[in-house]
This record gives sequence, structure tokens and C-alpha cells, in this order.
Amino acid sequence: MHSRVQSLRAEPQARADDRSVAQLLADLLRNLQDILGAEISLAQARVREELRAYQPTVILMVVGALGGILGCFFLLLAAVAALSRVVPVWAAALIVGAAMAIICVILLRVGVSRLRSGAARLAQRIERMKE
Repeated sequence: MHSRVQSLRAEPQARADDRSVAQLLADLLRNLQDILGAEISLAQARVREELRAYQPTVILMVVGALGGILGCFFLLLAAVAALSRVVPVWAAALIVGAAMAIICVILLRVGVSRLRSGAARLAQRIERMKE
């Protein structure tokens, strides 16, 4: 960007009297594009910098989530082991697996219905904004 600005300054510029309105508008548009491009680059740099600041936090959250998943796995394994004292091991695993499947289906349905209602509300807001 800096080299482009220097190259624009280095070009001999005609007097304003000698340039046509079309040339002036073209220069104006070119300058606006340069300014907009610089603003976008600056905004991208700021976002990257902010994301870098959150990177350690995100890593901690991912490690925590993976640890939580492993913890749930071992709790389910313990439930299978406890049930295997009453029923055969295959039946205990089937019971725990079926219970988890039912819970997951319920959670997924609730999540999908909330997502659909949120999308409908967003569509309504967009329509209102268009009006």
C-alpha cells in the first residue's frame, strides 16, 4: 500500500484546469478505493490481533471440553460396570447405550427447534430492515 501511495505522488499531476470531469471522478474513485482498501486491511489486522489475544483461552476451553468428554465416557463405563453386576455385560452396555442415544436425540431435537425459531426471527428482522 505504501509503495502505491509513493507511486501516485511520483506521477506528475496535471493542473486541475487541464483535467476533465471524468478524469477527476476517476481519480476520486481510485482514491476512495485506496482508502477503503486501507480501512479493510486495518480492520483485518485488528481482528487478527484480538483473535491472537484469545488463542490461549480457546486452547484451554478445547482441552477442557475434551477432558469433559473423556470424563463422561468413563462415567458411562462405570455405569456399564455397575449394571453388569445385575445383568450380563452386553445387556448393561446396551441399556447405557440406549439411554445415551435417547438423551442425545432429545437434545438434538431441542437444539434444532431452537435453531429454526432463531432463524425465523432473524428472517423477520431482515424483512423489517428491508422495509
